[in-house]
Amino acid sequence: MRELQIIYQDQEEITKKLNTGNVDAIELAVEQITDEFMIYGLRSGLIDELSKTFPDLRKEEEISTKLILSASIAGHFQDMYALSQSPYALLSFRRVTEEQNSPPLLAELGLNIKVLSAGEGVSRRGTKQNAPFNGDVIRKMLNSIKPEDLINWYNKNIGKAYLRQSGYRPSFHILDCTDLEVNFDNENYEGSGIVKRKKKSSEKKKNSKEEEEIKRGYKLGSLRSLLDDGGIITGIAYGAINVHDLELCKDLLMTSPMLKAGDTILFDRAFIDGLTISRLKKKRHLDVIIPLRSDMLAYEDSLVTAYHLGNPSESSNWENHPKRAGQQIKRIEHVQWMWEGCTVGLNGCVVRYLKDGKDGTKGMQDYEHIVFVSTDLSLTGKEILERYDLRSEIEEDHRQWKEGMWDMTVFTSTSLVQVLYHVICVLLSYNLQQVYTNTEKGERFSEKTLRQKRRQQSRRHEVSMIVYSEDSFALIGAKLLIGILLRLPKEIQIRLYELFPSGVG
Repeated sequence: MRELQIIYQDQEEITKKLNTGNVDAIELAVEQITDEFMIYGLRSGLIDELSKTFPDLRKEEEISTKLILSASIAGHFQDMYALSQSPYALLSFRRVTEEQNSPPLLAELGLNIKVLSAGEGVSRRGTKQNAPFNGDVIRKMLNSIKPEDLINWYNKNIGKAYLRQSGYRPSFHILDCTDLEVNFDNENYEGSGIVKRKKKSSEKKKNSKEEEEIKRGYKLGSLRSLLDDGGIITGIAYGAINVHDLELCKDLLMTSPMLKAGDTILFDRAFIDGLTISRLKKKRHLDVIIPLRSDMLAYEDSLVTAYHLGNPSESSNWENHPKRAGQQIKRIEHVQWMWEGCTVGLNGCVVRYLKDGKDGTKGMQDYEHIVFVSTDLSLTGKEILERYDLRSEIEEDHRQWKEGMWDMTVFTSTSLVQVLYHVICVLLSYNLQQVYTNTEKGERFSEKTLRQKRRQQSRRHEVSMIVYSEDSFALIGAKLLIGILLRLPKEIQIRLYELFPSGVG
């Protein structure tokens, strides 16, 4: 393999070379949507920051961590999830049989576009594929890394890097857990677990029995720090699917550097635990908003308190819900009195709405209820609900990676460290999208899912050509290039004609 040759983008130089016919090659350049996000991540220093802190234990770094992470993140923008596929993401493949170079991205990484052919690449040994390096490089790198090292790297560095780039200091966070299910019959998934859960029969019968469903897989705990639009996954916990949500995430809650005094965490009912809520308030000075379960004494006492505060038949004692028509709310205090284990003050908000066929004349019996509580005693009932509604407002966006938009559960290996690396790369790609769409240049993507972005790209792609000459290249719009070629002297056109296919079979 010949020595690596770096080439540079130089529009003026290439224009001069075109006018004299001194051009080495002219090829179709397909600028994928990946390029815009990845070049932003590279030029901003974000990917450099991630690479410098990555727990790479290799003694000899022939293929840089920066190049590996770039390929892995780019791959998740392009539906390339296997480690062996990641290097191809740098080439922005559009079809299996028709590879298309992505010159801006390769140039940003300092790669020589001209030598990316079979048998060549950026490693000394080269590669048999049309890719910068072999996917085995990633696999071998991961073999020397412990899964816990990847989690620690994420929690100590990832959130900080992305928030630095976004310029935000979020004060609201959402902690959530997601099951990552794998093939139940495959016992080789390292570190996976089995869980049995009850589910109601699909048949709608009065006496329908509850059936059990059995799953194998993992559980991901994600700490999502909210931006003006969307949010960044700033911390993770990872374990077997049978681990309880709270148990999985306790350490993350108590140690995450992304949570600062005065912040608020929005929990779902899986995190109901008086001791944990008390510790967060006392030791970390964090506030919590969480809905209560209907089987809790604190829930029952909240309803009694809400209805005791006034005549249950008088609707004037209740306020209208700030967002939901037909619902009413009432603020209550001292909810902690009937919550064993909770040693900090709790105020709450009771939400009620009529049951089907009821008119409210029988008071509490005619209504369904939801009770939300908060350790921030300064909040009104409306403020408790408005803040907790942040969970539902971002749920569709959050679902993009939870339910397959980023194919979180497309695992191509049963090795725990490789499974975890895949999950983390999904989150790195997702975070990059979130940060970029909060910039002025990237805001046009903010209302679109990844699949919508890809469809738009395929429909509205602008054709460009890439022109090479010695140590320079330039991207030129196809129409502009045709115009340049048509104005050239005949002898120059004949010389350049050799660079194009004849079209004759």
